[in-house]
Amino acid sequence: MSNKKLILLAAGGHGRVVLDALLTQNLVVEGILDPALTVGSLVLQQPVIGADDWLLERDSKDFVLANGAGAVPGNLLRRRLFERWKAAGFSFTTVHHPSAVIARGVSLMEGSQLMAGAIVQTGTVIGENAVVNTGARVDHDCQLGAHAFIGPGAILCGGVTLAANVFVGAGAVLLPGITIGEGAVVGAGAIVTQNVVAGEQVLGNPARTRHAQPL
Repeated sequence: MSNKKLILLAAGGHGRVVLDALLTQNLVVEGILDPALTVGSLVLQQPVIGADDWLLERDSKDFVLANGAGAVPGNLLRRRLFERWKAAGFSFTTVHHPSAVIARGVSLMEGSQLMAGAIVQTGTVIGENAVVNTGARVDHDCQLGAHAFIGPGAILCGGVTLAANVFVGAGAVLLPGITIGEGAVVGAGAIVTQNVVAGEQVLGNPARTRHAQPL
């Protein structure tokens, strides 16, 4: 990671998972920025040093960021943090827990994250700021767009394409070759047997549209 100092943005539930992955990679975390936490407090023995605006007085060339914000449908905080600080000149580290299985021929874009027990097979591209969560499985030749968020235990069979900002809930299964449009939501446990258009929410087995979601 060169000589840049590593800063974690947000240390809620997902942020602590990211922090643990970083520490398990034997990386040194300079500090945590989270407006909901008290400066000087510790998270997994790592210090809280301020809120996000702490970065405004720093040179972007000296730091690299890890995005600790999680994602739920309709909440764009994770994407906004990434876009705000990229526009300010900061870079984001990829995160991959040592127990994640990353096949040869996988491409990890800036800021992507693979949590403990995730499996990503050959030919897959994980877009910038995208997350493959705990124990999720992404088979060969999948394409995950920017800011996609794959819940724990979800399964993407071969050749699945997710556009930007797609949310896939825990334990969902997407069959081979499925395409999920931008901003769509796949509910937890859904079995997706056909393409899903942008902005839709699908639930059930087989998955059916529940209602439209804003992009």
